[in-house]
Amino acid sequence: MKLKLSNRKFTIISSAVLAVVLLVGAFALFGASSKGELLDQAGRREGRGESGLVFIDPSLTALAGELSGTAESQAVAKAAFDGVNAQRAAAGLKSLAWSSGLEQASDVRAVEAAQVWSHSRPDGSDYWTVNSKIVYGENLAKGYNTANDAVTAWMNSVSHRDNILFPDYRTAAIAIHIQDGQWYWANEFGY
Repeated sequence: MKLKLSNRKFTIISSAVLAVVLLVGAFALFGASSKGELLDQAGRREGRGESGLVFIDPSLTALAGELSGTAESQAVAKAAFDGVNAQRAAAGLKSLAWSSGLEQASDVRAVEAAQVWSHSRPDGSDYWTVNSKIVYGENLAKGYNTANDAVTAWMNSVSHRDNILFPDYRTAAIAIHIQDGQWYWANEFGY
C-alpha cells in the first residue's frame, strides 16, 4: 500500500508532529506543573566532615519560628517526604529517616527562599551554613501545592533527582513556607 501526500499536506503534518514532540519534550524537561519552579539543586557531598568546622546559624530558632504554614501544608510536606522515600525504594535505595535537626534547617531555608530565591542565604552565605554539621544537600521548589507535584518536578530535574537518589544520604526533612499564597519548599538532606 502506497501513501501519496501532497507537499502541502506533508508540511502541515510534519509541522504538527514537530510541535507535539517539542511540547512533550518541554513537559518532560520542566516537570508536570507549569505553576511551579525549581532551583537547581545544591549539594556539598565532597569533603564532608574533613575540616571539623561546624557553623550553626544563631538565628536558626528565630527564623524557624517565622515559618508560615498550615496543618495542611505540614501534612503535604510529610506526604512529599514519603514520596521521596518511595522514589528511593523504587531505585533500590534505603529510605531516609526524618531528622528534627534538618526539619529546623528546612524551616529556615523555606522562609529564606521566599526572601531570596537562591541556594545562597539572604546574607550571601551558602545554604548549608544554616547548620553545617548536618546539612549536605538541598532541593528547593516554589509554586507547587501538592506533594505529588513537588516530588514529580524534582524527579523530572536531573540535578534534583540526583539529590533524592544519592545513596549516601540517610536523613532528610521537608518544610513548606507560604507567603502571599505562594508555597516555598525546602528539602534538606544529610548523612
